[in-house]
Amino acid sequence: MKRLILAITFLVGHVNLLLAQETKMLGTGVVFAKFDFKNIKILNNDGSVSIKIDQTAGGELKVSYAEPLKKDEFLKSLKVYYPYYSKEHDKYKTPLPEISIRAYYPDYTIIVFDAIKNGEGYRVFINGVWKTLRPTKAIEYQEWASYMKRIYVTGNKIHPVYKNASNKSQVISDSAEYSYKVLEVKGDWIKVQCSKECEGCPDGRVLSGWIKWKSKGTILINLSYAC
Repeated sequence: MKRLILAITFLVGHVNLLLAQETKMLGTGVVFAKFDFKNIKILNNDGSVSIKIDQTAGGELKVSYAEPLKKDEFLKSLKVYYPYYSKEHDKYKTPLPEISIRAYYPDYTIIVFDAIKNGEGYRVFINGVWKTLRPTKAIEYQEWASYMKRIYVTGNKIHPVYKNASNKSQVISDSAEYSYKVLEVKGDWIKVQCSKECEGCPDGRVLSGWIKWKSKGTILINLSYAC
């Protein structure tokens, strides 16, 4: 079963596990591409097109830059803001994404930008700088609390699943082997339930509890976009 999460670790050669621990939340929410989008245009401050992302009829994604990509700035952005890509590239020689954003997995049509909503549309963080993305039918914006309910998460020994929304509560699972669906967001805590459609549930039982998912604008756990 293939599974995408927020930073890359290869497991048995073909499963991409992305470890998103300790990554800064750069905006108030995210902008993500809808599965059947045709194109997305990222604009400079003067309104000119900076980057285009097109999807062909066959589902292939193509990234086009109006000006040549500055490799040094691109790699610096990955290492500072989305280090899971560069770490796994250095370790396993995995391909780097074509753009530095929250999540870019063209094989699964997953495109997610850190974003801030404003009067003109959205400011999106890409390649280490803020650019403009105007509202279209190709994209959707959600604040983090809402977006968390669209994806999956995994706990771990540092940030396990607790019985209640307190790190003094009973730990009911510290395994990173299972994915959880987010049922409720309560500040820095999320109520979760194990996902039967991903890896199943521990010992075959339906497990639910609370995980601390962020602290002072930093994401603490793994975010999974598909399973």
